[in-house]
Amino acid sequence: MIHQISPQLIKAYRQASYVVFGDEGEIALKVGKVSLELVTILKKNNVNCAAFLTAYNPHSQQLERTANQLSQAKLLEELQSQHIDCLLGEGRDDSGEWLAESSVLALGIGLQNAEMLAQQFKQNAFVWVNNLDGLVSLRLCHQIAIPTSSEANQWISQLPAHLQEVARLTPFTEIAWLMSVPDQELEHWLNVDSWDLNKPWPLARPDGSAMGVGSELDRVFRLIPAGVQRFI
Repeated sequence: MIHQISPQLIKAYRQASYVVFGDEGEIALKVGKVSLELVTILKKNNVNCAAFLTAYNPHSQQLERTANQLSQAKLLEELQSQHIDCLLGEGRDDSGEWLAESSVLALGIGLQNAEMLAQQFKQNAFVWVNNLDGLVSLRLCHQIAIPTSSEANQWISQLPAHLQEVARLTPFTEIAWLMSVPDQELEHWLNVDSWDLNKPWPLARPDGSAMGVGSELDRVFRLIPAGVQRFI
């Protein structure tokens, strides 16, 4: 059976805080947000990318503390053997439902290498920073699970009334991604008429891919030359 990740779990990943223990205190990274503090760290270490990795709780299944610590030690050993500089940190569930997961910010690691390590330690996803723009993104190691008709209809029924009609016309493959975004973004993705072209727009699509930085108008001007006809 192919391993898949539920939209609800991806939503939890998006809403978590990924905390780096820096020389001047903690730096909290959030998916879809730019971190200027992280940019400073990257420049200081002469790298232009980084991955926030953990070996805790494979496939988000809670393990005993000792087992998690042993796995995390192996991850650190692997990074050290590759001479990759790291900063310690931890992933935190802001709601307090999950215990914090010891993690590491691997500085200058390549994307392919980060993906390999995440899969080696059976992680569903990891946090990735691609360049000195400092945009924090979520990289999935497995496919998102497409909701059943019953699951989709239940989710739609909980939306504000003015969004339900659009959601019912949305394919289940897109609904899966919409189920994974923070609630405050749903108005943006389902109600295009509400866009204010002078206000900042989400820095990542629901599928987690980066969209750059700027206003809604900036985004339209960037996407049209790229041949993109649909903006959601």
